[in-house]
This record gives sequence, structure tokens and C-alpha cells, in this order.
Amino acid sequence: MYKILENQVVRNEYSTIPYTWIRSDQPNQAICIMLPGLGYSTQRPLFHYATGMCLNHNIDVLHINYQFAKNEQFKKLSKTDQDHWMYEDAKAVIERVLKENVYEQCILMSKSIGTIPMAMEWTEKNFIKNTIGVWLTPLMKDDNVYQALLNTDLPSLCVIGDHDHHFIKERISSLKNNEFVSTVVIPNADHSLEIKGDILASIEAIKGIIERVQEFMIKFSKG
Repeated sequence: MYKILENQVVRNEYSTIPYTWIRSDQPNQAICIMLPGLGYSTQRPLFHYATGMCLNHNIDVLHINYQFAKNEQFKKLSKTDQDHWMYEDAKAVIERVLKENVYEQCILMSKSIGTIPMAMEWTEKNFIKNTIGVWLTPLMKDDNVYQALLNTDLPSLCVIGDHDHHFIKERISSLKNNEFVSTVVIPNADHSLEIKGDILASIEAIKGIIERVQEFMIKFSKG
């Protein structure tokens, strides 16, 4: 059985971060920390099915439900300051949860803008432990995200559509030089990993992505 714990962290007067922690009654060894996109929440299909998959494999789940798009103070900042804000928000929630429970492994799964704080943690290494990463539609135009993936020594799965506005063929191809990175390119998929105008093809794409994520999790996770 699992318990669903909903709470929030108040980092400062401008930043309150809601989160949902789904944990087993019996201690699990691994937790999957999910960092959504601006418009792609943890309730959207990829995170919804990935959550169920994790629970089926005895992996606890942490949804970090930050709300940058609604935060006027956040919008006033420079990109560099926004990046640090996102990272500090994610870190504040993760430190709160990890303080209450010890996991042998942290799995990070990010989507779109969530790949920015994930990339920063890949460098800072403040909370990752025996970590693997799932990068959904990483912001390949962002040099920090690209360099984090290109140079990582942590098992990583990168999933992106070739119609995504952040798809850069040369950068995606260069990831093949890193033995730790597996790359999946979804033909005709956009930034939501959907095929515009074709619902059934979009559903098949989601199915294929979840299958690849599950294979990756089974291979590298300690769940």
C-alpha cells in the first residue's frame, strides 16, 4: 500500500513550492523525483504513467509541483537568476523529503524546463545518490543542459521529438559519443512528445516512451 502525502515548502516570501510524495508503507530503496515543465505538469500523461510504473516496481515518487509560470517575481528575473531560482526551489523540497527518509538511490525524471535544475544538480551533486536520469524533451538549446548530458557519467535516458523546437540534430547526435547516454528520437513528435493532428499516433508514442523508460529503470534502478 502507498500513502499520498501532499505538502508545501516555503522557501522565502516569494516562493512556496507544493509537492506530492507517494511512499510505500514498507521502506523502498529508491525514489523517483519528477521535475515537470512549465505547462506540462505531473498530472500529464508521461508523468502519470511513469508514476504508476515506478510504484509497480517498488519505487517511491516525489512530484515537485513548482509554479513558475504564475510567479510574477520569478518573471522579473534574468535567465541566470531564474535558473538558480528553479534549482533552489527543487532542492528545498528534495532536502525536506530526503531528510525524513533515507533512500539508496535517487532517480531524476525531468521534462522541458525541469531539465534546467536537473542539469544544475548534475554539476552541484547536493542530493543525488546512486543516481540515474530520465531527460524528457531536454532544452538542448541551453548550453548547461547540453553539457550536462554530453559529459555525464551517470546512466541517462534522453527522449526528444524531431519536431521539437529544442531538437538540434548535431547536439543529439553528439550524445552518442557518451556511453552513459541512451537517446530516443520520436519521429514527428513535438515538444509535448505528441504528433500534431494524430491522436492515435500520439498515444502510440507515449506507449513507446514509457516502455523505454521502464526498460531503463529495470536495468539501472534499485527498486
